[in-house]
Amino acid sequence: MDKNINIRDIDESTMDTMIDVFNTINFVSSYPNDQVIKDISAIMSNVFKLINAVSNTDLIDIVERGLQSPELDKALLNPPRMGMVKLMNTMRDEDVQRGLGIMVELLRAIGRASKELK
Repeated sequence: MDKNINIRDIDESTMDTMIDVFNTINFVSSYPNDQVIKDISAIMSNVFKLINAVSNTDLIDIVERGLQSPELDKALLNPPRMGMVKLMNTMRDEDVQRGLGIMVELLRAIGRASKELK
């Protein structure tokens, strides 16, 4: 196998890709500075606080199980038409009531927390 590559043998699309890769490497290597690192650290600190708060509840397990529901897959592939009457009828479903109750409590907790910031 010949390991020498003749630049004339490289097609134009490969050359364009190589140029893009080199430009990206150049950008990424010159991007980080003290301010960028400080900003990213602040963002990551907040993300980790949020992850810690959520991981200490059952919310992750509930959302994960809900997202893995076969009924959700069916609805994503073929979303049901939902008018006001059908929405009101759906509110009779016990699962919908429980989910809505969880969402209302989450909104209530967020509202209380927002008052504490003032």
